[in-house]
Amino acid sequence: MIKKRQPLSLRGAAVAGGSVALVIGGVVVVDGALMMLGLCGIILLISVWALGVLSLRKLEVSLHAPTRVKAGIAFPLEITLHNRHFLLDAFHTKIMLQLLGRDGKNDAGAAIEAVAPWTASGSAARIELPVTLRKRGAANIHSVWLTSTFPLRLFRLHRYLEVDREITVTPRCITPVELSCDGSMYDAVPRSGSATGHTFGEPRGIRPWQAGDSAKHIHWPASARSLAQGHALRVREYDPPGFHPDHCHIVFHSYATGGEMLREDRFERALSLLAGALSTLQRGGIPCVLAADFYHWAPVSCTTHAQLADCLYNLSSISRARGTEAHDLEACLRGVSSDHTLMIISDMAPESWAHLLTKHPQTLIVDIRQVRYRHQILHAASA
Repeated sequence: MIKKRQPLSLRGAAVAGGSVALVIGGVVVVDGALMMLGLCGIILLISVWALGVLSLRKLEVSLHAPTRVKAGIAFPLEITLHNRHFLLDAFHTKIMLQLLGRDGKNDAGAAIEAVAPWTASGSAARIELPVTLRKRGAANIHSVWLTSTFPLRLFRLHRYLEVDREITVTPRCITPVELSCDGSMYDAVPRSGSATGHTFGEPRGIRPWQAGDSAKHIHWPASARSLAQGHALRVREYDPPGFHPDHCHIVFHSYATGGEMLREDRFERALSLLAGALSTLQRGGIPCVLAADFYHWAPVSCTTHAQLADCLYNLSSISRARGTEAHDLEACLRGVSSDHTLMIISDMAPESWAHLLTKHPQTLIVDIRQVRYRHQILHAASA
């Protein structure tokens, strides 16, 4: 939150107090010199205040930054202070910028401070800063407070501006531990349609031998032909182990029973887990469909890079669904094809909604608490 400050500095307050005292003293003792000296001080204060206001009047601010950024990832921000005056320069102008919000009212943004020491008339001063936004959000208007003590530092004057620049902060991508090779899904019985973390994936091809390759992967017929031609050994290359279904259907919901307390931080974390899962599947070339209650259960494809970018863009500004019903979730789960792997992500603990799971041969539950969930949950999901 950017706070306003008092327009009169300590030095200005001292000059104002002394001037008023001189005027009053001159009136009391009937001394024209004291009165004239006090009036000169007051005239000086008025002149300095007018010049300071004039120096801020034609200052403008523009921003240059990426349109889409990721939460928690630093990005370059360029702040440009334009001086539209014809003759008057600006000195020691402090820029207080509130990203993603007007007048500091959006807690998803960040307060940034910078100083332009000297901005000549008819020119501009540029300031480059690395900025990191911790939360997701989107805004086109950003608040700026310009503060100046020019001249003589007797006044601390302000001017409020609103800068038009689209900035969208997508959720931070957190890959669920259930998708890694050490995830809990590999502690249970392996399922069809997905590879375990302790086995190799599908063969990808043959490549030259590199230091560190296991002798078990050497392709001897290809190596014999390669050695005959004076080249190195050849080894088989496999896809990396991990979560490799043929097609993944992700269901995101905020339903729970038992009066569980709602926590906004868990919803933000669930969105980060969702973004991480979508990014991981897209990088792996796994076709993916997302059905969520905040999308009113309409399926959204997230297979290509462009589709993933659009989905993350939409996640930057969505709100938690408040009216999720049990029958809506059950209908969505029943609509998942038995040939697809079902992944369920929720901002509520699995114990509060796992009883609604229907029979599905390939089910993966992402626990919002990111703990090694019990095997009986997995077996209950596939029973």
